[in-house]
Amino acid sequence: YFLWNTMPDERLIELANTGTLRANLDSEVERLVADPRSRRFVKQFTDQWLELNFVKNVAVNRDRFPGFDDRLKQDMTAETHAVFAELLRENASAIQLLSSDFTMLNERLAKHYGIDGVFGLAFRRVALSPEWHRGGLLSHASILLSNSTGADSHPVRRAVWIRDRLLNDPPAPPPPNVPSLEEANPEFHKLSVREQLEIHRTVESCNRCHRSLDPWGIALENFDAVGKWRTDIPTNAGNGIQTQAVAATAVLPDGREVAGADGLRQYLAGERKQEFARSLVSRLLSYAVGRTLELSDQVAVDQVLEQFAQDEYRLQGLVHKVVSNELFQTK
Repeated sequence: YFLWNTMPDERLIELANTGTLRANLDSEVERLVADPRSRRFVKQFTDQWLELNFVKNVAVNRDRFPGFDDRLKQDMTAETHAVFAELLRENASAIQLLSSDFTMLNERLAKHYGIDGVFGLAFRRVALSPEWHRGGLLSHASILLSNSTGADSHPVRRAVWIRDRLLNDPPAPPPPNVPSLEEANPEFHKLSVREQLEIHRTVESCNRCHRSLDPWGIALENFDAVGKWRTDIPTNAGNGIQTQAVAATAVLPDGREVAGADGLRQYLAGERKQEFARSLVSRLLSYAVGRTLELSDQVAVDQVLEQFAQDEYRLQGLVHKVVSNELFQTK
């Protein structure tokens, strides 16, 4: 049920009936992962963990993006599913979900990203060049669009997603009765996102959270609402549209300055990989046992996390460790 989202097949039932399933546990996990039915696990787990279902709920602004094709939404989530599946199949390091030199593309999504040489509807592995600024979840259009307004980026939503989904450190909800910034400043919509957030931080009730939250999203400002790379941002200016240069350099709460999305990916993969690994372990254990983890379950999280790190964060190896853990076997 964990890896196929369906009842056991004859092979598993036979092993269970003869009392030899535990002796063959590793080989059976490998068999189940290699089977096409494991795609159900890949899709449902990544949708739940990364909140990919939000993509279809975002209404893309057609005035801002007149050529947007709704079929791209399916391709966006398919990229994320395919990257996770590739790392799982190869038993590669899960840290490549943070920073990677490849992604999975078809022709339509490659053109959307401005990447040439990819043809057809099928997704395949594509080596990435640094000038494309791709590689890792933070450059996936599925993540960027689902945490946007549909017309522009939304640094706060993107920051909340990073803190919650990748680092398992969700910020506190905003306090009630926060004043409307638009009412306080009639020129608000003409300002850059960075300037808007600076105004937000002048509100005392907002400052404490936003000073530790905003930098995570500002670092992704080179990506527009639909996940395309940009160097300028359109802003409202009276009867027309003006552009401002993207300012994506940000100082994170620990004082580290990161240069945009590329710098943020390197920082997460290099210095926050243990927090990311704990988040992934917690989400996968929760999914595997079919319930929210409790305080008493942290012993199992710690056990699996230690083994995961010793195994160089290999993704299929993590599945083995979850299946062999007492929490899973006694659920």
